[in-house]
This record gives sequence, structure tokens and C-alpha cells, in this order.
Amino acid sequence: MSYSLSIRAYAGGFSFLVHSVASGQVIIEEKVPSYVGESETENFRRLLAHPRLGGREYERVRLLSNAPITQIPLDDFRREDVVAVYRQVFSDSVVRAEDLAVQILPHLEVVCIYHLPAAVERALREVFPQATIQNYNACLIEYAAAHSQGMRSSDYGGGYRGSVAFHAVVSDAELLIVAFSRGRLLYANTFSCDNDADRLYFLMSVWRLLEMDEQYDHCNIYGEAPEFLKSVRDFIFSVKSNRLPSLINI
Repeated sequence: MSYSLSIRAYAGGFSFLVHSVASGQVIIEEKVPSYVGESETENFRRLLAHPRLGGREYERVRLLSNAPITQIPLDDFRREDVVAVYRQVFSDSVVRAEDLAVQILPHLEVVCIYHLPAAVERALREVFPQATIQNYNACLIEYAAAHSQGMRSSDYGGGYRGSVAFHAVVSDAELLIVAFSRGRLLYANTFSCDNDADRLYFLMSVWRLLEMDEQYDHCNIYGEAPEFLKSVRDFIFSVKSNRLPSLINI
């Protein structure tokens, strides 16, 4: 049997998922929380030594970083400007060039920049040299973009802003909001929030920033958040609930 391994960083440590490539069946799904005083690299090395990961040949291995991203148009991207662009957005950062990674979203013609400790990447390559490294939120943006491309124009709503597809992803203690206009990325940002009141505040702030119409435009929400959905529907007429994609399908 051929296996695939997906590792995801999250606020309190790492999680991993092993599944069958042929059937898609999940074999193992487990979290490895960090210890007090333990560095991210130490926690990651402990995960890689987890006994349940051994004894298999993996056809595919992927690490999904949960670090915040900033994005720039592909036409404006220059490798030598990565640190300057990142520090302009994250002004309190003193990150080194070797601790930054980029992910190109070719269909959107966008480059995402995010923090990835070089020591974590080295630890991964020592065990899985074939591994792919991606950013979780960047992958969610691509997922939402693919969903938007499959929508008919009538699915967007009938208002004058009807060409805008609006998506909100509830994931752990973050809210990702992304919008597309005629297949191009119009807006993308993540907000740290662990309660529905804050989620609603950020969602409605962006909704009004983009001049969306509460009566005619549609809001697509991903994730298991029934109370949040109820709150949004008090303000927006058309709200569609979607399941958050698994690490296998994202």
C-alpha cells in the first residue's frame, strides 16, 4: 500500500495525517503538542521521531505552515525584495532572509511570502528529502479560488457587485477572508480571533470595505461554526455553509 503524509503546524504544536494514496482512507491522524519551553524546531524534531510515522514508505510528504502570509502580484515579485516586503507588512519582525519562504499561486498570478524557520526545513529534509512545503492559508486561498471558478455568475448574486465571490474560512483561532473578482484575487487577509463576536466584526468590516450588498451578494463560509453562521445571517441575506477541506483534499 502506498501512503501519503501531511504535517501541519498549528498554534500549539504540529499535527500529522497519514492516508492511503489509492483509497484516500485516513490511517492515522494525531496531534503532537509542544512542551513549555520547547522551541518550534525541537517540537518538530520530536514529531518526526514519532513511532507511528515509522515503518512506511511515503509516496508523498507535505508540510503545511500555519504562519501568516503577505501577498504581492507575480509581476512585481523579486527574490531580493522578499525581506523588505515582509518587514513592511510585519513591521515588528526581525526575520532573516533564510527564514522566509514563498509560494506562487499561478492561476491567481500572486506570490505569498511567509515565515518558515530554516532549522525546521533542514530537519524535514533530513528525514524526508522529497517533501513539499506549502502554506496552509495560501492553499486555502487556492481552494476558494477553484470553488469560485466553478460558480456561475448567477451564483454570485444579482447586485452591481455580483462579480465578486466572498469567502470566509473559520480555522482554529483564525479567520481567513478572501475575495475574488472575475477570477483575480481582490482581497486576502487573516485575523486572529477565537470567538464569534470578533469573527463577525472582522467579516462585516471587510464586507463593507469591499462594498458588498447585504441583500444581493453571497457570503461563503467554511468550517464547523453553526453559531457564527447564525450571527452572519442576521446581517447578510445569502450565506452558504461549506465544509472545511481536509489536509488530503486541500
